[in-house]
Amino acid sequence: MGFQLNYHLGNGKYVPGSRHKVCQVLSDQQIRHVVWFEDALAHYGVPTVVFDLYILVNDIDLAADCLAKAGWIFDMQEPYLIGNAEVDLVDFAQQRLISPDNQTRTVLLPAADWKFSLTDAQLEFADTRVCSAYSNNQSPLNVPFPSLAGFLDALIESWLECPSNNTTLSLGLACQISYLYKYVPVLKQQKSFVEQVRYEHRQFHLDVLAGMETGSLPFRRHQRPIRDALRRGEYELRECSAPRDTKELFFPLGGLGSKPLEEEQQDEDTS
Repeated sequence: MGFQLNYHLGNGKYVPGSRHKVCQVLSDQQIRHVVWFEDALAHYGVPTVVFDLYILVNDIDLAADCLAKAGWIFDMQEPYLIGNAEVDLVDFAQQRLISPDNQTRTVLLPAADWKFSLTDAQLEFADTRVCSAYSNNQSPLNVPFPSLAGFLDALIESWLECPSNNTTLSLGLACQISYLYKYVPVLKQQKSFVEQVRYEHRQFHLDVLAGMETGSLPFRRHQRPIRDALRRGEYELRECSAPRDTKELFFPLGGLGSKPLEEEQQDEDTS
């Protein structure tokens, strides 16, 4: 399949503030949820555009049914995509619906699939107003976003566990992790932030601060066994987990340029 931009181009009348109206519907039905991907990046100051609105919930079918009753329209034609990555619904379940104003496609994803727990400790809320033309509720709407540490942890784990044969999805997740480190200053303040990250991801964080090239296949192969050893209590955290002259981990494109991408993926599959 050729490259294509995957987002809904609405042709209805745009209503300011309507993008996150879905959160009001879900909150009214007491369905726990959190805004994900580009909208969450934007919340933390990453200068990204937003496309489809991704929402994590515990039960995508229940959430989709509530939205359908509120006027959202199902939009489940193939191909099934996450961003621009084609996915199988067996491995990456989703429900897609178009908003009543025909401006936004909401993609519901299972929180467990994306390594996020919808607990109060993992959420923070930001006020946004829903225009009166779209809702009778004039008060600000509290939109749930992931905590910064929770978002980073979930992206890291999703990337580490991403199937090696889905290069587009892997690159998309890696890009979002890189954006956080580039544009969110607190991530670079090692002493104030590292303690908020899951223990098994702390060496990943320290290695990024030490200058390792994030997003490469050699970096992922390097980080997976470290994460697993941390989980088993068999690894001691250090400022950097590899010599700084390790070309494939520290130098731009060092690992990716040494082998064709297909061979790199085969190495992952057999490791």
